[in-house]
Amino acid sequence: MKLFAKNNKIDMLTAPLLKKMVLFALPVLFTNVLQLLYNHADQIVVGQYNGTTAFAAIGSTSSLIHLVINVFMGIAVGVNVAVAHKLGANKTEDAEKILHTAVIFAVISGVAISIIGVLLSTTFLRWMKSPEDVIDLSSTYLKIYFLGAPFSLLYNFCAAAMRAKGQSQKPLTFLTISGAVNVILNLFFVIVCNLSVAGVAIATVISQALSAVLAIISLSKDDGGCRLSLKKLKFDGKSFAIIAKIGFPAGIQSSVFSISNVLIQSTINSYGSVVMAGNTAAQNVESYLNAAAGSIYQSELAFIGQNYGAKRPKNIKKIIFNAFSLMVGTMAVLSLVVILFDDTVLKLFNPDPSAIEAAKIRLSINCGFYVLYGCMELAVGIMRGLGHGVTPMLVALAGVCGTRLLWLFFVYPIEPSLKLLYTSYPVSWGLAMTAHLISFLIVRKKTFAKMNTTQTDI
Repeated sequence: MKLFAKNNKIDMLTAPLLKKMVLFALPVLFTNVLQLLYNHADQIVVGQYNGTTAFAAIGSTSSLIHLVINVFMGIAVGVNVAVAHKLGANKTEDAEKILHTAVIFAVISGVAISIIGVLLSTTFLRWMKSPEDVIDLSSTYLKIYFLGAPFSLLYNFCAAAMRAKGQSQKPLTFLTISGAVNVILNLFFVIVCNLSVAGVAIATVISQALSAVLAIISLSKDDGGCRLSLKKLKFDGKSFAIIAKIGFPAGIQSSVFSISNVLIQSTINSYGSVVMAGNTAAQNVESYLNAAAGSIYQSELAFIGQNYGAKRPKNIKKIIFNAFSLMVGTMAVLSLVVILFDDTVLKLFNPDPSAIEAAKIRLSINCGFYVLYGCMELAVGIMRGLGHGVTPMLVALAGVCGTRLLWLFFVYPIEPSLKLLYTSYPVSWGLAMTAHLISFLIVRKKTFAKMNTTQTDI
C-alpha cells in the first residue's frame, strides 16, 4: 500500500458501532503508544548513558511542556469535533474551511510558543524550584524542544482532522516512521556525538517535523471530502469561531489542569533529584495507561461528533455505553499488569534502585484507580462531542484543579509525605467524573430534543 494512498474510512453512522469503535481506537492506541515511545526514548537513552541527573532533567520538564502545549492540544479537540460535525451533516466545504483555518492557526501558535519557550524556559524552571544540578540541562532541553512546537501543532491538528473523517490509521503510519527516526537519531546524537539532553531534543524536533510533513502531504492528496490545498489556505473567522467554541475551553482546561500538575511537580522537586527521577519513571509508566484511555476517548469523541452532526441520538446513547464498557475493562486489565510487574517496567526507564523505590510510591497510589481517570475522560468527551465546551471546562477546573490545589495547600501540610501528595490524583479524578456525569444528565434531555429524530438511526 502506498504511503499516501486513500485509507478506507470507518462509517461512524451505521452498525455495528462497537466493532467500529474498537477498529477506530486500536490505531489511535498504537499511535499514542508510538508517540510516547519516541518521547520516552529521550529519557531512556540519557538515563542509560548519562545517568540519573540527565534523566531527571528531561523528566522534570514534562509538566511545563504540558502547561504550554496543552492549551493548543485543546484546540485540536475543537478541530476534531468541528470537522466531525460538518462531515456528519455532509457539509464538506465547511469542513475544508475548518481544516485550512486550523493549519494557519497551528503555524502562528507554534511560532509564538517557540519564541516564549526559548526566552523564558530558565525562568519557568526557577519558578518550579528545579534543583541546581538539573536546571541547566532542563533548560537546554526545553529551549530546543520548543523550537519544534510549530511542527508538533501542525501534526496534531492534521491528525485531529483525519480522525474526524474516520481515518485513524494514517496518523499511526506517520508516527511509526517518525518514531523510528527519533530512536535512531537519539542513539546517534547521544552515543556518537555525546550531546546528552541536547541530542535527544534535536532528535525530537526532527521527528516532529517529519510527522508534520507526512500529515500535510497526506491531507493534500486526500479526496475524501476534507482536502488540504495551498490555494485554499485562508483563515476563516467563522470556521475559527466553531473550532474555538470547543477548542478554547478544552485548551484552557488542559492548561489550568497542567498548572495544578506544575505546582505538584514543584513540591516533588523539593524532595531532590532521586525522587524527581522516580516520579518521572512512574509518570512514564502511567502515560501508557493514559494512551489507552485516550484512544477510547478519541473514538467516543469522533463517533459522537459525527452522529451529532447527522442528528442520530439513539446511536449516541449506544456509543456512550460502548465507550464506558471498553474503558472499564481496559483500565482494569492494564492497571493489574502494571501493579504486578512494576519493577520490570520501571527498570526500562531508570535502573537506579533508589529511583525505582520512589516511583513505586506513586504507582501504588494511582494505578488502582486509573479506571476513574478513564471514565472522567469519557464524561468530558460526551459533553464536547455534543458541542458543549464551557461546561466541561468549568467542571474540570473545579473538580480536578480545585481539588488538587485545596489538597496541596490544606491537606498535604497536615502530614507532608509523597503518599499523601499523590493521593490528590485519584481523589480529583473521582470527584470530577461524578460532576461531569451529573452535568451530562442535566443537559441530555434538552440536547437530544434538539436533534431531528426523524432521521433513521441504526
